[in-house]
Amino acid sequence: MRRSRAVAAAALVLLVSALAGLVGSAALFGGDGREPDQPGRLSELPGATGGKGSTDFSPEAARARLPKGASVVATARERTIRVHQRPGGGDPRMLKARTFEGRRLPLAFLVKERRDDWVKAYLPTRPNLSTGWLRASDVEFAVTKYRIQVELDRHRLTLWRSGRRVMRTKIAKGKAISPTPTGRYYVTDLIRPPNPRGFYGPYALGLSAHSPVYTSFAGGNGQVGLHGTNQPSVLGTDVSAGCIRVSNRVITRLAKQLPLGTPVDITRA
Repeated sequence: MRRSRAVAAAALVLLVSALAGLVGSAALFGGDGREPDQPGRLSELPGATGGKGSTDFSPEAARARLPKGASVVATARERTIRVHQRPGGGDPRMLKARTFEGRRLPLAFLVKERRDDWVKAYLPTRPNLSTGWLRASDVEFAVTKYRIQVELDRHRLTLWRSGRRVMRTKIAKGKAISPTPTGRYYVTDLIRPPNPRGFYGPYALGLSAHSPVYTSFAGGNGQVGLHGTNQPSVLGTDVSAGCIRVSNRVITRLAKQLPLGTPVDITRA
């Protein structure tokens, strides 16, 4: 029985919906009473012309004045948001924020570009690397100074802050039959599992990436994540079903520093 459970656990792709069902009364978005670093409001930055959700905000103009390595994040103002195929056109689809214990979880997006009163953003949906257009008035803008770089073949994760490397660590990645997808993604969720010494470690970061193999699992949609591990000996190997594992010390640091929307660049080399 123990062996079968261990095999099943090793095959898991991080599913935030499944984890949320496990956490019970565990805290979300931080731990030990501490919140992760929050992205700076654009209205507080030099050259930013708008306040929260202002349609005057221009990501291109702001980036020219931001510290090296900064990225723009957009968070939906309401529980639902319309995503368009092009600025002002195409049949929109609705994305809905999830709730947990009566609390609406933030629906965050990583901004790619701006056109008039619209922003093009990476989406937390299938297919991987999907983008869509959002009305600037439907979101609040912020800035994150962090970026994660994952080099799969080197089994290495690097954390950058304002263009400077602040951490480098070893990872475990997906097996050949369940590879970790490559591309530009971002942090969408922060979950604190009930057992900090369990399979996921003390924290798990959901990513906008999805498994190319598992389209569903345990009621979820095969969302890939970055999480801790109770088997640190597997770091440096290809062992997961697509998720990225780091030591519990590292995931604790990341969970307490990274805001939602932080870019995660996953490359093969």
